[in-house]
Amino acid sequence: MSRRKVGALKPKTVITSIVVCGAICLAGIGYVWAKTQIWGLSKDIKRLEVRRDELKRGNDALQRTYAAMCTHERLAARVKELQLGLSAPTQSQMIRITEPTPQIQQKPASHDYVAKGTE
Repeated sequence: MSRRKVGALKPKTVITSIVVCGAICLAGIGYVWAKTQIWGLSKDIKRLEVRRDELKRGNDALQRTYAAMCTHERLAARVKELQLGLSAPTQSQMIRITEPTPQIQQKPASHDYVAKGTE
């Protein structure tokens, strides 16, 4: 058996191995960077969802407060409290406006729906 001589490395082999190692390193760095970006975005999404839920709860509370303030009893009490001198209008002060009823227009009969073989 002949033994293979160990000699100097060929430049093509060295360059190929450096390029392969570089590609693997870049792929690894890119993977870690992408995972870091995804983690950061998911953290931001979670923070924004919590903020949205807080705002929804606050909005619901404000809507309930507004609805309570708009009741007839509450408004009447507030008018008396501020001594505005407001009262309900009399029948002579009210004007009734009726809405006009829309007229339905009949379209003339069209021959578009006639079967081809019946003409």
